[in-house]
This record gives sequence, C-alpha cells and structure tokens, in this order.
Amino acid sequence: MSAGLAILAAGGSSRAGTDKVSAELGGHAVLLWSLAAAEASGAYAAIVIVAPADRVSAIAALVGSRVPVVPGGATRTASSWAGLDALRGHDVIAIHDAARPFATPSLFARVVAVATEYGSAIPGLAVAETVRRADEAGRAVEEVDRRGLWTAQTPQAFQRGLLERARAASGNRSFSDDAAAVIAMNEDVRLVAGERRNFKLTSVEDVAYARELAEKGLVAIPAQPLPR
Repeated sequence: MSAGLAILAAGGSSRAGTDKVSAELGGHAVLLWSLAAAEASGAYAAIVIVAPADRVSAIAALVGSRVPVVPGGATRTASSWAGLDALRGHDVIAIHDAARPFATPSLFARVVAVATEYGSAIPGLAVAETVRRADEAGRAVEEVDRRGLWTAQTPQAFQRGLLERARAASGNRSFSDDAAAVIAMNEDVRLVAGERRNFKLTSVEDVAYARELAEKGLVAIPAQPLPR
C-alpha cells in the first residue's frame, strides 16, 4: 500500500503566544522537525503541508520546494479533510500535528505499518498519574479510575476507505483528532505505543521546554537536507 502524510500547520497559536510552526527550535522552524522525521522514516510516497489559507505562501517559503503546501479549513477536522483531498491515490493516510516536533522517524513508520495491517493506528501513552475531576471552582470532586485511559498523540494513520467513510459520516462536525471522527461512526481504532518526547507545543512553557531540550542536545532534528 502507498502511504501519504498530511502535516497540519493550520491551527491557531494563541496559547503559545507565537506562531508555533514557524518558531525557531534548535536552529530550525518547528514545522521542519516533523517534516524531516517523516522524510527520514521512508514510509511516505507523498507528504503535504496543510496551512492557513492566508499563510500558504509564508509556509511554502519555509519548506522550500520539498513538499506542496495546501490551504486548510476553519477547524482542525476541516484541515484534515483538506489533507485527505491533497493525497488522492494513496491507500494509507497519516495525519500529524506540526506542533508535535519530536515524533521520531520510527513512529512515523510504525503507524503506517499498523494501519496497513489493521486499518488504523493511533499512538498514545497509558495514563500513569492520578486523575481527578474538578468542578468549575477548581475543587477536586472525584478520583477517576485511570485503568484503560490513554492520552492520544499524532501521527495517526488510517486506510483511506475508513477515513473517507468517517468524513462522509461527520458532516460539518469538528473533532479533537481524526481518531474521534472514526470512533464517532462506531469503528474501532488500534492504539500503538507512543513516545513521551512526542508532546504537543501548546503553551509558552512548552515552547521554552522544547528549546531547552534542543539546546542541551537531548533531541536532534533527523539528518535531512533543509530548504535554502
């Protein structure tokens, strides 16, 4: 099966206080870390970047001629469907959030392998901390049984037919991730082991922490030619 990857760079960055995907991280833009890892995996016949319509030119300048950049939608789900449209002809579609720059080449390859066999692959981590539900005032209400709870990551991969059916069934609804769209039509998704380093840059503190990891040499961008 031929696999294609859509890297979503179309989300807002209000909580991070900056444009996350073009922010500098270890000498490279955040977006280029995911792109380099995906290329290094060797798992994808095609890669596209999905960017806000008003930033397509800026993102295209950032990635150079390596991959095409297409406009996304008003929601994350709409941007996923834009990526799906841009990857016609590929049997497995993976979707990754550019705000997760430390996903490794092996993770990019693993989700394709699992989705090829089982139809879907969602990386995640079993919840290890105690989980408590709070009320609106911030008071702890109850402890939640964490058995069977996972936090979801990207890249998430699906056989094309499954994702096309999820799109048709979803109508104009928006979902937190692509697995949610598949689950909404009562289809199973296959969880695979994620990576602790594959955290999402959401806040200013996240960006600062990521830069600290890069400065200390604890993470490194995969060796790929970067755009001039």
